[in-house]
Amino acid sequence: METENIFRGILPILIFAFVAHRGYYVKTQSKPEDATLKKREEGIVSKIASVLGLLGFFSMLVYVINPTWLKWASMSFPIWLRWAGVVIALLGFALLQWSQVTLSNSWSDTPRMMKEQILITSGPYHSIRHPIYTAFILILSSTLFISSNWLIGVCWAGMTILETASRIRFEESLMVEYFGDQYREYMKQTGRLFPKV
Repeated sequence: METENIFRGILPILIFAFVAHRGYYVKTQSKPEDATLKKREEGIVSKIASVLGLLGFFSMLVYVINPTWLKWASMSFPIWLRWAGVVIALLGFALLQWSQVTLSNSWSDTPRMMKEQILITSGPYHSIRHPIYTAFILILSSTLFISSNWLIGVCWAGMTILETASRIRFEESLMVEYFGDQYREYMKQTGRLFPKV
């Protein structure tokens, strides 16, 4: 039970660290609307992802308060796999920070094309086109292993996968529209979420 309490402590720290990291960049790096040439309008996929995110948040709170209330959704993971989830989350945070620093002024809180946008192909972008989304998937999918609870994991992972798939589809069409053959060539050389083997 003592080990379970450790994971009950790690899980909310992980989620709040993710929210704080994102909030910091939204507050300090967001660009004004008049810098936008074109941006994505949120649709039904984003709304479904938001609902999953809320379910994930509330199920996490229930797990932290009293995990026996979610015993019906618990899974029997070995301790090493749960710690592997922590390592996966930490790797995700490292990739997220590296990507943010590499993008610098080209980062935007929402998928859009900004005036004077440049194509970044250095750092993690040398091998992966969307390393920030890879980081999101690593961090939020790790909740499945850390909590050892399919409800928590499916909510967070489902939210992330739905939202990133929608964003990637829009962003890549936008990049092709604005950068043309330069971006098409970049797509041939890189993987979408993981480096090409």
